[in-house]
Amino acid sequence: MLNILDYQNLTGQEKMKNVFTPRRISQAIVLGIVLFLTISHLRFGIEKAAPIDAYCPFGAVEGFFTYIATGQYLQRIYTSSFILMGIVILLTLVFGRVFCSFLCPLGALQEWIRGLGKKLGIKKDLELPVWLDKYARYLKYVILAVIVYFSYKTGDLIFRGYDPFNALMHLGEEFDEKVAGYSILAALLFASLFSRNWWCRYFCPLGAAMGIIKKISPFKIKRNEASCIDCGKCDIVCPAKLNIANVKEVNSADCISCLGCVKNCPNSSLKATTFGKEVSKKNFGWMILAAFFIPLGILMLTPAWKTKSPSNIVTSTGELNADNLRGSNTLQYVIDTTKIPFSVFQEKLNLPVGVDRAMKLKDIGPKYDIKNAAGEFIETEDFRAVIESLK
Repeated sequence: MLNILDYQNLTGQEKMKNVFTPRRISQAIVLGIVLFLTISHLRFGIEKAAPIDAYCPFGAVEGFFTYIATGQYLQRIYTSSFILMGIVILLTLVFGRVFCSFLCPLGALQEWIRGLGKKLGIKKDLELPVWLDKYARYLKYVILAVIVYFSYKTGDLIFRGYDPFNALMHLGEEFDEKVAGYSILAALLFASLFSRNWWCRYFCPLGAAMGIIKKISPFKIKRNEASCIDCGKCDIVCPAKLNIANVKEVNSADCISCLGCVKNCPNSSLKATTFGKEVSKKNFGWMILAAFFIPLGILMLTPAWKTKSPSNIVTSTGELNADNLRGSNTLQYVIDTTKIPFSVFQEKLNLPVGVDRAMKLKDIGPKYDIKNAAGEFIETEDFRAVIESLK
C-alpha cells in the first residue's frame, strides 16, 4: 500500500502539472465572467447593467414560490435566473452536482485558497469530529428552508444581505448594507486556508438545493470491491470529505461529481456512470463545459433571456415604487420615470442648477458637497422621500 504522506506529496506535484484541466478552466472562465458583470454593474449602474443577482441561479430558488403565487419576480432577478437554474437542474439530474465543482466561483475560491494554505505549510485539513460532521451537513438544508420561506413571505431576497457570494461580487461597495455578508465572506475565506469547502459542506443553500436533486440523479460512482487495493486515495482527494473507500456506491448528496476519486484511483476500481452508461473520465470535464455553455449561449440569443425588468422603479402593473429606487439610478432617469420636474428635486434637496443629471444618485452628495438635515451627504433615501411625498 502506498504511504499516505508519499501520496500527498505526489498529488502536489501532479497539481502543478495539471493546472489547466477542464475543471480549472471552467472555474476560471465563470469567475472571470461574473467579475466582468460585477464591474459593469458597479460602473454603469442598474439602468445599463443588471445586478449580479440576475446571474445567480439561486435567485430562482428564492423567488420560485413568489412567481408561482403572484406571477411577479423578486427584485433584482428576472428570467435569466430561472433559465440558469433550469440548465443547472438538468446538469444535476444527468451528471450530479457539477455546478458545485465546475461552475461555482465561491467553491473555486475556497479550493484555490486551500491550495495556498498548503503552500504556506498548512498541510493537514482542519475537520470537525466525525460524529459532528455527520449532523452539521444537514444545517444547509435548514438554511435553505428558512431562506425560501421568508423570501416568499416578505417578497424580497432576504438572503442577499448575508450572502458571501453577493458580498464578494460587490468588491467592497455597499459595505454598510452588507456587513453580515462581508463578515461571512471573510470568515469562510480565512477558514479555507485550513479546511476544505466548509461553506459548501455545511452552509450553502444552493448546494442544499443541488443535493436534493442529486438524490434522484442516475449519476453514480461505483467501486469494484474485487479490484480495490484499499489505498485510500479516493478519500484523500475528495473535496467533500466523503467515505468512498469503504462503500460499494457513492450515493451521498454531498458528492460534487468532480471525479477526483475516479481519476486518481490507481487500479481503476471506481467508475462514474449515468443512466447505466460509463462516463469517460478523460472527456467528462469537456462534456460539462459544452453542456452548460452551449445551451446558455443559445438561450441568451433568444427573447426569453432577460436580466432585468424595463424599470426598477415602475412595477409590471405600472405602479411607481420608490422603495426600489437604487443608488445606481441616475437623476435624469428618475426625472423621466417619475415625471417629477427637476425643479422639485432642486428645491427639496438643494441641488445646484448645473448638477450633472447623468450622475448616479449615490454620487451626487459627495460630488457637490450637498448634505441633508442630519448633516450627512444626501443619498438614495433622500430622493425616495421626495418621490414618496408627491405620490
